[in-house]
Amino acid sequence: MALAGAQGPLVFASALHIKQEIRPSAAQQAFVLPILEEIVRRGANDAWQLGLSDSQLAQFARYGALLAEWNATRLNLTRITTLEGIAVKHFLDSLAVLHAANIPRNANTIDVGTGAGLPGLALKIARPDLALTLLDSTAKKLAFCRAVADELGFADVQIVHARAEDAGKWAEHAGRFDVAVARAVAPLDTLLPWLVPFVRPGGLVVALKSVHVDAELPAARPVARRLGVALSPPVSLFLPEADEPTERRIVLGVRGPVGKQTRT
Repeated sequence: MALAGAQGPLVFASALHIKQEIRPSAAQQAFVLPILEEIVRRGANDAWQLGLSDSQLAQFARYGALLAEWNATRLNLTRITTLEGIAVKHFLDSLAVLHAANIPRNANTIDVGTGAGLPGLALKIARPDLALTLLDSTAKKLAFCRAVADELGFADVQIVHARAEDAGKWAEHAGRFDVAVARAVAPLDTLLPWLVPFVRPGGLVVALKSVHVDAELPAARPVARRLGVALSPPVSLFLPEADEPTERRIVLGVRGPVGKQTRT
């Protein structure tokens, strides 16, 4: 089942992706969206003590509705289409960054390969103090991100249409960020050279990975040393509210002085 927002229809999609549009009643809207809010509330607040307010939870519900609507009617953004899946596998998965890492107040943050705005927009909802830039090479996905940011009142979110390996060399981006984050973008030895150029010395690199990241580390460690990044052991956590145990590994790295290799 996929949801549209207040200005669009609900879209119900079968396993065969046959879509039928109907106009939702006020009762349907009032019933369905709080389901997503409640799942995010239990995971973010009860399990992880992130302290999201009612207004922030409502923003997640609106984000989820827009994601489902666009995915069903405009653009292939995600294979996850249930409310529970969006809440857990997209939103709580993104918020795992805040549970695993200490992100400074007002951190200048770039989400590299943002896709549907994840994890960046989820982090912005939970931490509106963050100065957020979303980068992707697909303009249509960035159009969705802009629509969500505008709908949620995030006029300060910056959108960059570029390849990471190019944008990291541009003077307006190179070494300008406190945090560079990426979720399910590429193997770690490929991802690190895309992320590191964006962060200042002392800045944080965050890669959201699966349990299989251990297999990526042998190839990634010499790359990290060459780039001057000190990698910490991956932080392991399980996503709350998942139907079955779902482990996430988050790789954190701190950039050293530019031009100096580090031990990892």
